[in-house]
Parts: sequence; structure tokens; C-alpha cells
Amino acid sequence: MSLDAVNESIDKAKNNVKKATDGAAADLKKAREDGEAKISEAKAKADAKIESSKLPDPVKKAAKDANSAAHKAANEAVDKAKQEAKGAVEDAEKKANEAIDEAEKKAKAAVAKAEDKVKDEVNKAKEGMQDAVNDSKLPGPVKNAINKGLDQLQGIANKELAKLAQDANKMVGDLKEHAKDVVADLKDKALSVLGFEAAKKPADLPLKPPKLGKPANTSRKFDHQGAFRFRVELGGVAAGTFTAVDGLSAQVELIEYQGGADQFVRQMPGRPKVAPIVLKKGYINTSALWDWLQATMDGKLKLENVSVVLLADNNETELVRYNLTETWPSRWNGFQLDANSSNAMIEELELQARTISRVAA
Repeated sequence: MSLDAVNESIDKAKNNVKKATDGAAADLKKAREDGEAKISEAKAKADAKIESSKLPDPVKKAAKDANSAAHKAANEAVDKAKQEAKGAVEDAEKKANEAIDEAEKKAKAAVAKAEDKVKDEVNKAKEGMQDAVNDSKLPGPVKNAINKGLDQLQGIANKELAKLAQDANKMVGDLKEHAKDVVADLKDKALSVLGFEAAKKPADLPLKPPKLGKPANTSRKFDHQGAFRFRVELGGVAAGTFTAVDGLSAQVELIEYQGGADQFVRQMPGRPKVAPIVLKKGYINTSALWDWLQATMDGKLKLENVSVVLLADNNETELVRYNLTETWPSRWNGFQLDANSSNAMIEELELQARTISRVAA
């Protein structure tokens, strides 16, 4: 039988034990709960009977006090018995696990002993065959070839024996874990029958990463950033979320001159210039962008500061922002309407800016 087949048989047996004990544990738990409920019902009935009797009130009170005392004593006796039973269950679990550990130790010792014994037999057989070869009248080269082949066969046999021993030890370890799982399950069921909650298993500790010669670089400093993670902060204009930004650009004007003795034209930097940027967004029923442009057309220039913020993979952490100061709208572009299209309506706003600066997070 293969190792997988053995493990499958063990799992099946473990599940059968669990199914067989689930129903019995549920019945015993219900019986215990019914018994505790009957104690309370008996007290309530006794109190009602005393109350409906024609006994004087002082006698009724004394009878009820005696009934309460008896009820309390009964509950205390039940609780004491449950605690003692809980202790017995925990002791039984401890002894069962100790017996399982001892059985595992003996089984592994038996595997090691069997492995050594078989290796000795293989070695004796090899030595016997080599003696027979050496005593024969075969040519020396043939004897050497045969002896070499016998050594190789012994190595192969020992390797297979080691693998078998490893598989056997793994099977023993798996049997131990399955047995301890069954014991733990039985203990939890017994505690549930007694009215105690099963102890919660401690959370698994995180595995320590392997120690490497050089720590991995997790900064992702040189990763390209996606063009779809950004946000636009448009000063005091509440226009919603933008879907695209075009034309984010800056340049320095070129001044060319040539002196009388110069053979080539010279270049020198002139004035810095910020290119217009175009903001695009899905149309919503608000006139914020239009009103800003309308105010500009009416001669009421309203300057706003705009920031284009690039975001990390979590769409929250800022990587860098480009700040444009004293921007004002120079063009608004309406959406295209088409009865045969299912595209969203997109409006555009072109802005002029005085300065641009880059601010790293």
C-alpha cells in the first residue's frame, strides 16, 4: 500500500470517529442542559406551591428561603461535579498525548533498528559475493568490475532503505498528529457536554523570512508609475473628479544672438513658460467649470492654484505633486453628442498658469 493510500485510510478513520462522536456528544450535552433546567423548574414549582398554600406569610418566607438554599446547594454540587469532570478530561488528554508521544518514539526507534538490520544483511551479502569473486579464477579486471558493481548496488540499496525509513518516519509523524487531533476533538466534545467552551488555539506565529546574504530591495524606486493613479486639486472650484490631464509641460524660451565676430549662432535661456494644461472629466449636472470660464469672459478674473498629484499603488499615498499657481480658464470644450454612441459625456477645461513647481512627497 502506498503512503498516499495509508494517509487516505487514516483520514477516513479519523472522520468516522468524529462523526460517531458528534451525535453522542450532542445527546449528552442536551441531557445535561435538560437536567440543569429541571433543577430550576423544580425550584419554581416549589415556590409557586408555597405561594398558593394557606400557610402564614412568615412560614411561607421561611419555606421559600429553604427552597432557595436547597436550589443553590444543588447548583453548587452540579458545578463542583462539572469542575471535577473537567479536570479529569484534561488529565486524560494529557496522558493520552504522552502515550502518543511515547508510541511515536518507540515506532521511530523500531524503524531505525530495522533499517540498520537490513543494511547489515545487505553488507554481509555484498561481502560474501565479493569473497566468492576474489576466490574465483576470473581475470583481475573482471573481478574489479564485479566488485565495483557490487559496491554500487550496495549504495543504491542503502539509499532506497534510507528513503523507506524516511517515509516510515513521516507516516509515524502523521499518525501522531492525527491521533492528537482525535484526542483534542474528544476533549472539546467532553468539555462541551459539561458546558465549558473549548480552549481557543493560539494564532499561528508568522514565519521568519530566510536570512539572505543581502537584503532585498523593496523600495521599488525605479518602478514605472501608472498614468491612471492621480488626482487633481482645483483650488476652490468644486467640480468633481477628473479623468485625464493633458499638456503638463514647462519650457524656457530660447534667445539666439550672434556677435559680429561670431562664426556660429549663440543660444541663451530666456523667460520660463508654462504650457496650458487641459483637464478632462465626465459631465455631471453642475456648472462649476462653466461659471469659472463665464466669470473670466465677463472680466471678473478669478485665479486659482491647481495641483496634479501622482499616487502610489494604494491610490492614497502621494508620490509627487505638481503645483500650478494663479491659473485661469482660457477655453471650455463641450462634449460630443451622438444618439448611436454609448460613451460618457466628457467636458474639457484649458487653464493658463503663471508658474509650475514640483514637490516630492
